Amino acid sequence: MPYKLVGRTTLFRGKRLWEIIGHLKNFGEGRMVVRSTFEKYPEPTFYRIVLARPEMDTGRPHMDEDNMKGEVLVEKVFRGMHYGVINMSRVAYKPDFRLVHRHEEARYIEAFRNHKPADVDIVSPVMDMPPLLKMVAERDGHAMRELKLKIGSKIKGCRVAEEGEVPTKKFASGLGTPASPELYEGVI
Repeated sequence: MPYKLVGRTTLFRGKRLWEIIGHLKNFGEGRMVVRSTFEKYPEPTFYRIVLARPEMDTGRPHMDEDNMKGEVLVEKVFRGMHYGVINMSRVAYKPDFRLVHRHEEARYIEAFRNHKPADVDIVSPVMDMPPLLKMVAERDGHAMRELKLKIGSKIKGCRVAEEGEVPTKKFASGLGTPASPELYEGVI
């Protein structure tokens, strides 16, 4: 009778980072690895190993498990942006890494150097009040007619315009322009 596998399938394809760098000279310092999870992005994504300090055998049984831990410092390039040296010890256990051959490293570096970042939308620092809030403000006697925008750092692809800078995107209350205006002909 065949085995029936139960549970979620994994998306990881590859080896653990310590399996790879444990077989390399100087624990792979200077070598490049990629994660198969991030190969779906068109922008270059890779890690260059700066320093690896494994926790060597501590005398306990199951010595192979001891050699799967340690501290790994890598230079991170994610989706074309350089993040500097980071500690990657928390994700080194995932079986998702692939060693990049020496002759392929130049291709990754060239793709990183030729990568141009996406355009950033510049938004206005203020926007009109919504109609109901404007009516309540007029009724209560508030002098403010515009709301200041607070855009968190988590929002990518836009930033607030500085003094004297012309915004490329303006927020306004209302429904805006529909994606398919021909569907609304004669209705609006």
